[in-house]
Amino acid sequence: MKTKNIIIFFIAAVVGILGALFLYYEGPEYVQSRYFYEGDRGGAIGDAFGGTAGPVIAWFASILTFLAFYIQYDANKDQRDQFDKQANDIVIERFENRFFELVRLHRENVNEQNIQNKIFGRKAFTTYYFELRYIYFVLESMHDKFPTDTRLNKEQLTNLAYLIFFYGIGHASDSVFSHILPQINSQQFFKNTIEKLEKEKKMYSDFLREKARYESEKKVKNTRLKDLEIVHNGKKAVFILLYEPFTGHGTKIGHYYRHLFQTVKYVDSQKHDVFQHENNEIKYSYVKILRAQLSNFEQVILYYNSICILGNSWISDGYIEKYHLLTNLPLSFADFGIQPDKKFEAEMKADSTFFDWEILKGSFH
Repeated sequence: MKTKNIIIFFIAAVVGILGALFLYYEGPEYVQSRYFYEGDRGGAIGDAFGGTAGPVIAWFASILTFLAFYIQYDANKDQRDQFDKQANDIVIERFENRFFELVRLHRENVNEQNIQNKIFGRKAFTTYYFELRYIYFVLESMHDKFPTDTRLNKEQLTNLAYLIFFYGIGHASDSVFSHILPQINSQQFFKNTIEKLEKEKKMYSDFLREKARYESEKKVKNTRLKDLEIVHNGKKAVFILLYEPFTGHGTKIGHYYRHLFQTVKYVDSQKHDVFQHENNEIKYSYVKILRAQLSNFEQVILYYNSICILGNSWISDGYIEKYHLLTNLPLSFADFGIQPDKKFEAEMKADSTFFDWEILKGSFH
């Protein structure tokens, strides 16, 4: 029996007993003093007993009736609560079925990453990072060589570098850049950037054509070219040529990050009361499961994707801030372009746990 019901029964019993004792001891004297007369004692005794016992019985009857109604009310309430809980369980079960299916598809998207049949799975994101980093430093160095061109800040340069990384260089991407970047596409620094990257891309294509002949003539294996290197503003970027570079990775990571975005959006869009909790804890716990699937380099590329016009909904829709999607991002990895501690300076001031990397600073003793 519930503690609440025990208390109700105890109070009802005490009230019933006290009321009965009062009627038993005070009732007869009150009735006799008011209605009995000296000449009518015989018949009046029976009337007194009936008048005294009747209220006691009626009192107990009313107490029992109240308890019966209350027990029925409490049982109905418990039944309604069970129905509500079952309904909530069904909502959660349906949500989780789809959510974990989306998580499974996310893992498949990671495993399906393939760079020209040379690099597969999660390792591809490490390679994406070094290619994007190299493109940025080439772009920034060319930008600094032509001060008369349109001046871009670091965030704009980061955006531009990601577009080159995403679409690649060549005839197909030329029309894309003309459409998206009509003012930048004609700038000399941008033209020089594309020319340099095209030359290095051609160098790899030539290497592949000459590779068989070279190995046949020299009787030695020459499996790869010299790494691409650039030093700018005291930082060095190295890109290992394991595949033909700068062909664009949009077909691979475009689908990956669109699916990741839709998964977070699916959680965030839940309107049922079961998901409405103080500080958004329920939804946050599910996105945290998804976030745990991301490697360091997946988070780095996610950061640069969110800065680009192709993925700025991550920031404009508030998902990065609300769900701390970049909390495990090693800030030292994102050392080119606009850096995370500058981009999210306001968020870091409002929440000291926005980046775990900041918490780790100076923690070793």
